[in-house]
Amino acid sequence: MPIPLPSLDDHDFDDLVQEARALVPVLLPEWTDHNPGDPGIVLVELLAWLTEMQLYQVDQLSPSHTLAFLRLLGGPRWTPPDGGDLDTAVRRSVAVLHERHRAATADDYEYLVRATWPGQPEAAGLPGIRRVRCVPGRDLAGADPAAAAPAHVSVVVVPEPAGPADTHPLPPETLTAALHEFLEPRRILTVRHHVVGPEYADIGISADLALREDAVPEEALADARDRLRAYCDPLTGGRSGDGRPFGQSVYVSEVYTVLEQAPLVDYIENVRLTPAVTGGAIGAAPDAAGLTLDAHQLVRLARVDLTGYDSYGRAHPSTWELPE
Repeated sequence: MPIPLPSLDDHDFDDLVQEARALVPVLLPEWTDHNPGDPGIVLVELLAWLTEMQLYQVDQLSPSHTLAFLRLLGGPRWTPPDGGDLDTAVRRSVAVLHERHRAATADDYEYLVRATWPGQPEAAGLPGIRRVRCVPGRDLAGADPAAAAPAHVSVVVVPEPAGPADTHPLPPETLTAALHEFLEPRRILTVRHHVVGPEYADIGISADLALREDAVPEEALADARDRLRAYCDPLTGGRSGDGRPFGQSVYVSEVYTVLEQAPLVDYIENVRLTPAVTGGAIGAAPDAAGLTLDAHQLVRLARVDLTGYDSYGRAHPSTWELPE
């Protein structure tokens, strides 16, 4: 809620005359004639009239004063808008004051890459930014990304996919180098920043599915597999539909929730999560509840092993692996 502007013109002619006449007996007791015809009262009313005009002027802000203030805010190169629309100029100047020009926090880095970078001339011809995550205190471009690195900041960017087949995009070196140069003049002097792509942590999911009587095993297993792949998609997966958050652990309970939504599945048993050997290293050892990821990692579903059991108890195994 904005702060209400104070009113400096809060006294009128009558207020000023009454206040002055009330002070006369205190300051000058021998002055006893307070009639309008008294020369002293005439002077009091004249001064009250002049004071009222001055107060009115104090409470007004002329266009020339507004332009002078805007020039102070905008600097020597600031020019008034075409047509002299001062309201538009004031709104633009206030918006510029709230714009972030420096990166002091992790949120500042993410905002600059997400909101300011696309409008820069250097961004033309480079892939767009789909997702960004700032990891403070880490040098993800160094020899030991897991080690703590004081005064280092790593910005993890996920570019727009190059095509339908690019399901897990990585930024090209031209994009990371351009972003590094873009952030260089905006960082704090004592901070070293790095721009890297995400690390995709490959996982495998296996489960036993009891299928409904009217289910075709091949169709039921394909639908369950597609639901798992969609939920783990780094761009459109997760509960919100814009990708699972960076570093979010994967839990067995999530897999149960996704598979229970399949219309051809009656119930689920023996769900297991395992880190795939071909992907990024999982931050912590898997346990019965799920897998823990590092702050810069995104889940990549690399293998799905499902076994469907029809109403006769026959097993229908199905295996899917992420293409190389």
